[in-house]
Amino acid sequence: MSVRFFVLVFRFHSLFYFFHEHWPQRMPSPTRISAALVPTLFFAFGLLNRGDAADAFPGKVSDFHSFTRYDFTQGGRRCIVVAPDEVAEGKPWVWRARFFGHEPQTDIALLEHGYHVAYVDVANLFGSPMAVEVWTGFYDYLIKKHGFHRRPALEGMSRGGLIIFNWAKAHPGQVSCIYGDAPVCDFKSWPGGKGVGKGGGGAWQTCLKAYGLTEAAAMTAKVNPVDGLQSLATARVPILNVVGDADVVVPVVENTAILEERYAKLNGPIEVVHKPGIGHHPHSLKDPQVIVDFILKNRRDVTIVLAGDSTVTDSAGWGSAFAERFGSRLQVVNLAKGGASSKSFRDAGYWARCQAQTPDFVFIQFGHNDCPGKGPKRETDPATTYRQNLERYVAETRAMGAQPVLVSPMTRRRFKNGRIDSLLTPYAEAVRVVAATTKTPLIDLHRSSVKLFNDLGDAGSAHLCPEGDRTHFNKAGAEKMSDLLIAQFPFALEELLPYLKN
Repeated sequence: MSVRFFVLVFRFHSLFYFFHEHWPQRMPSPTRISAALVPTLFFAFGLLNRGDAADAFPGKVSDFHSFTRYDFTQGGRRCIVVAPDEVAEGKPWVWRARFFGHEPQTDIALLEHGYHVAYVDVANLFGSPMAVEVWTGFYDYLIKKHGFHRRPALEGMSRGGLIIFNWAKAHPGQVSCIYGDAPVCDFKSWPGGKGVGKGGGGAWQTCLKAYGLTEAAAMTAKVNPVDGLQSLATARVPILNVVGDADVVVPVVENTAILEERYAKLNGPIEVVHKPGIGHHPHSLKDPQVIVDFILKNRRDVTIVLAGDSTVTDSAGWGSAFAERFGSRLQVVNLAKGGASSKSFRDAGYWARCQAQTPDFVFIQFGHNDCPGKGPKRETDPATTYRQNLERYVAETRAMGAQPVLVSPMTRRRFKNGRIDSLLTPYAEAVRVVAATTKTPLIDLHRSSVKLFNDLGDAGSAHLCPEGDRTHFNKAGAEKMSDLLIAQFPFALEELLPYLKN
């Protein structure tokens, strides 16, 4: 039974006691109050209880389909938050863009699942940088002051598509998933009307003003949801668009079809639900279960970013096999780069991409390309520059609020007299030193891989690598490296154990 129920009972008891003590002598005793009045009292105190429990939002309190709604002003903008009766663990939420309350069936279903529903008014800003700034301020308010989940689901109908996609591209690591409903994905289509659609009349000039663009500049500006999707694809943010195939206001061919094609080419996860013969309205689906399931399935509680060289990549390392070990609430974003060293990874800008993901954990494994013979742009000294690079990665990971995890480089299958003779031993030792001095969790993949290859022998371990390759891994090798990594979780990363698949 919920805490809220006991609070309600306590309040009813308190009210009853108050009436009993202060009831006028000539009035009937409160013990003889009509039974019909009791449900009324419970309803009234249920509302009081909901008002108190709902996060102490300021402003007006009202009802939204039996849930408590709060209307208030934040940062000079009109805001709405609707609270569920029972808040789901982690305080997840769906962030609605424009037309609050229209076709609310998805929002109601998510409220019943314990999600909050939130809205901030960015009317007439059309997803411009100013709109993104307003949304960021509201996000910070809900996260920092009210403890909302760090990664909301974004929901945008029609012109709301402009802000949900543009905000998500600017904050890819702070989004669980995106649901667009007949969404505007290119303002040239709407409100511009520069294609087959009707356009938005005077709204086009308002849109240009919001972006500070002339019409000529707007025709080539790369500021729309269909542009610059790489950050979302890298973060593996799932997208679901629901569209009416007969939409002449926001034509599919100029909006969702382009978004779908470009996102799919970047290997971004996207689904499109088509409604044959349906125009721009009605939005949503009469039965929203497909949308609700999409949002619930793609809730993201934890993001792990992988920073490393080719032995960590999906194509030649353990990255994809490692990611497959986790359930849907944990996302692995693999930003490892073939040929990278602890030096060149930063110099080439790959570390900045890691930081942009707003991760919870960063697994850091370098060494293979830090070795002598790799050239001055990549080589490091294990006793000095290599350690310094790792220490800097650790410090900067913590500075962005994430947990660094150091992974020592696995050995190559280089045998001498039947035993592994590893060139990476000095680098592995340096990782251990940095982990100890910085108090950073360590997964000693070098030590465990040396033991594995020694146990299997040269011939017995050959099936783990592509033919003729003694450094990289095939599917069997990637899975074996993942086994070695996860075997050390109970000692180094116990908090990740609940996210592993059974």
